[in-house]
Amino acid sequence: MRQVVYIANSDSQSIEVWNLHCNGNMNLIQKIETYAEVQPIEIMKEKNLLYAGVSSNNEIITYFIDDNGFLEKKSSISITGKANYISLNHTNEFLFCSSYHANCLNVNSLNQYGIPQNAIQIIHNIQGCHCARINDKYNILFVTSLKEDRIYLYYLTNFGILQSTEQQFLNVQKKSGPRHIVFHPNQDFIYTINELNGTIDVWNINKINNRIHIKHIQNINLLKDQFQKKHWSSDIKLTSCGRFLYASDRFFNIISLFHINQNNNKIVFYKNYKTEKQPRSFAIDFTNKYLIVAGEKSNKLIIYSINNETGELKLLNIHHTGKRPIWVVIHKL
Repeated sequence: MRQVVYIANSDSQSIEVWNLHCNGNMNLIQKIETYAEVQPIEIMKEKNLLYAGVSSNNEIITYFIDDNGFLEKKSSISITGKANYISLNHTNEFLFCSSYHANCLNVNSLNQYGIPQNAIQIIHNIQGCHCARINDKYNILFVTSLKEDRIYLYYLTNFGILQSTEQQFLNVQKKSGPRHIVFHPNQDFIYTINELNGTIDVWNINKINNRIHIKHIQNINLLKDQFQKKHWSSDIKLTSCGRFLYASDRFFNIISLFHINQNNNKIVFYKNYKTEKQPRSFAIDFTNKYLIVAGEKSNKLIIYSINNETGELKLLNIHHTGKRPIWVVIHKL
């Protein structure tokens, strides 16, 4: 299996393509210019496409990924607001793009080739709309509103129109700032990271009498029992085995490791790791062997190996990248 890592360098206005070798080594194989600040990137693996949100005309650019992982531009489309998170539904019919600065969510249809079409729907007045991800099992789109301390919930209809669920939103702690979301790979649990107070919320989702219910079951700090006044937490990821959870904070420059309790799926703090300056984004490879962090201020990539038994991280390599790397994704060729 070959794996390729894509890095969005915002200030360099470029996307870098790196080979990730089975021993954890990496080498740069391509660098393409985006001619504007690039932020979120996302991959449709089924059609070998990469989507990039760029600031010029608030566009989403679609690139084709060839057999070697190289990128070739295919199309671009303008959206409402500057993109800061891109995701897809599991049938690859719809693309969701949140805009923090424009306080809105774009829903775009995808044609048979995976190319974004004009927006089907734009939901406005989601203050600090930071992230939108769909839970495929329950067909619910979770949308974080960082400035409202809420997570909005929408059903996705067959035509791509979003409709509020019976439980229209989830409230989180005041001044916590919900940012990113991950779903447990095989259990009905959701994990959300809060940017402003450095905590993670754990939620249980289930269906009772044909209605969806989401219940809050845990809130835990990234710094164990140290409740600091200032945080700047950013990214959250789960291993595909569902045993380890990692979260980053840009103020303390750390990656926190949590173990997931296999009985109740709550998380247990295990260890913090000092890492590169401003670890805004990181990714876990498809084998759960490597974790790759981008240092937004250091302009470096740091590659860790993941211990299969404990989830502990071990530094393997550091590479220089472009200016202000803020997004990391991994693709399996």
